[in-house]
Amino acid sequence: MRSRTILAILLVAIVNATGCGGSSHETVNPEAMLDAAAAHPITSAQTELDLRLQLSGVTQLPGPLRIRLEGPYVSGEGRQIPKFDWRMTASALGFPVGGSLVSTGTNAYLSVYGDNYEVGSDAVASANQRIATAPPVHPRSWFGRARVDGDGNEGGADCERISAPLRRDAVVRDLAPLASSLGLSEAPSVSGTARACVGFDDRVLHELEIRALVGVPPADQATLGGARSIALDLDLVVSEVGEPQRITIPAGGGFRPIRDLALTLNDLGVSIPLG
Repeated sequence: MRSRTILAILLVAIVNATGCGGSSHETVNPEAMLDAAAAHPITSAQTELDLRLQLSGVTQLPGPLRIRLEGPYVSGEGRQIPKFDWRMTASALGFPVGGSLVSTGTNAYLSVYGDNYEVGSDAVASANQRIATAPPVHPRSWFGRARVDGDGNEGGADCERISAPLRRDAVVRDLAPLASSLGLSEAPSVSGTARACVGFDDRVLHELEIRALVGVPPADQATLGGARSIALDLDLVVSEVGEPQRITIPAGGGFRPIRDLALTLNDLGVSIPLG
């Protein structure tokens, strides 16, 4: 009898130690958590980003386009493009692609199939000028009425899971400058949901998931290869938030203009605007 009692006590201790069936953190108002995350923007971090795009109406891409990016990130703080040093894996039409995507804030580089390409400092300087003068983006306003979906552990931090519908007007407002830079007549329509995991202790965003349907205006469908809509699934996990991150340009040199890659893709039937 005594041995059974001891066994029961041990089982209770193990369950409590592993956190099964509960959390040591009290639930926090989800709106307050999102406000706190917005007040603590991510200046630097290790990032893992998964993006899946399904284009409707583009015969050249009947299947989804998948991209995964992993590596360090440093914010441009609204003055320039961010710095990052991402390992890249992608797939389209069943073909895998591996390489790297790097930004120093003043130039950007792509390494793929053993070839190195660069966007060029002049083109990046022009982009930075547009960023510096553009209206600020407010992702917090994209979240509609929020609710708590439990808790989790993402990016090495215990966090509260929060979900909300996307606010169409807020998203369209923030995407309008990007749509204009792409030569679109107007910003696309957007509907969907967002899910965040905000740290209990640091009040920092550690995960973001977006499931959205982007509707392309009829006047702009030809510009985007006939796309009528784009189903977007995005998963982002961040860790080592605020810690120093190292950015290194691809080794080997011999950088070719990114336009050369665009020309090659156009020759293969993949329409890439050359500007």
